Amino acid sequence: MASEFAKPLSAFGFLTALEDPQHGFFGGYLVLSDLGRPLEFHCSTPVLPNEAQKILYGPTLRPYVLGEIIGQTLVSKGQLAVQAVITDLDEILTLALFRDEPVLCLDSKETTSADQTPVVSAPTLAMGDHRLFGSSTCTWQAEQLQAALAPLCSHVDLSEPFQRIREAIREAQRISQHPAEQQHDHSAAA
Repeated sequence: MASEFAKPLSAFGFLTALEDPQHGFFGGYLVLSDLGRPLEFHCSTPVLPNEAQKILYGPTLRPYVLGEIIGQTLVSKGQLAVQAVITDLDEILTLALFRDEPVLCLDSKETTSADQTPVVSAPTLAMGDHRLFGSSTCTWQAEQLQAALAPLCSHVDLSEPFQRIREAIREAQRISQHPAEQQHDHSAAA
């Protein structure tokens, strides 16, 4: 009987990927409660585009691999419905074309003022020191997302889950840290 009165679980998905020169792209999807506790984690197998794909897809290769192949696969594996999927890679925003839940990208630069003009022509949302943006085709409502994300932001810095995912991918796949990732990890920790 107590389950009839149970409060629905608020969950948020965090999605990112690493690139390994030998193996290709590895993706990770971490679902957190609004307290920042892990509820689910999924890791992809490596996706290594061949030379023909690199030529044919050209500059659209990364959004295709990260958003459509890896992102869509990992989020589809999730057992819990999430209020939003947050990424730190703008190429993953193509996932929004295939999913109903809002897909947001965490801007790597801190918001310096409320008047700051977004670099992209897409909806934006300020959460503390972070700015989140969507694709030019997204339809999410900033006020609703801000209210939904507020409890999570009171417990977790929105950039921190991506560090957890990268470390879990490295542990699961036993890949070495790429120099570009080392720089990204250090800047995110600062």
